[in-house]
Amino acid sequence: MSFGAMPRIDQLATLKGGVSSAQEVVVALGEPRGQGQARFAAELPEQNIWFYEYTQASGSKVQMKILLVFIEKDVYVGHLWFSSGLLLGATK
Repeated sequence: MSFGAMPRIDQLATLKGGVSSAQEVVVALGEPRGQGQARFAAELPEQNIWFYEYTQASGSKVQMKILLVFIEKDVYVGHLWFSSGLLLGATK
């Protein structure tokens, strides 16, 4: 069983922090699966966070790939990429 769409991380190199527009992010990565906001420190402005994910499960094993894209005032400012890499399963 799978859920979501594989993040197009090969397209991240086409984006430039502080330069690329939010629309350029959509062209490069596709529409995000979800969106939200975060403030990382009281003195920093809120940033929009776009969420891309892909989860694949087989029995008790799950593999996850998550890409968070940070947008401030409709401009790409960076991203955080996470991949479980190995299948996650029950621990003994």
